[in-house]
Amino acid sequence: MADYQREFLERGVRYMRPLTRAEVATRLNLDEGTVSRATANKYALLPNGRLIPMSDFFDSALSLKDVLRELIALEEPRRRLSDEELARLMQARGMPVARRTVTKYREEMGIGSSRERG
Repeated sequence: MADYQREFLERGVRYMRPLTRAEVATRLNLDEGTVSRATANKYALLPNGRLIPMSDFFDSALSLKDVLRELIALEEPRRRLSDEELARLMQARGMPVARRTVTKYREEMGIGSSRERG
């Protein structure tokens, strides 16, 4: 599985290739329940020293959240971007995402709305 995630391990979260537990089970010739139990409440130490929950390997939105976090970090303090504007910027980067999805991810990451950040 490390070969499958090599780019992620070398270059960062934007290069993670999300998997389902079923895909891992098939590749390893195991039952999906076994994979689920083996990864539940477990963490992986990455080569860069970062510790991440194993569940992150099954989160298909991780790279989108990383881009969203970057866009918010780079916004001008006097001109905070709305969720609609963030969705348009992500779409311009080839990541089709709805405004409601931006709102959901932003809230999951504990980032306030444009008014709360202002």
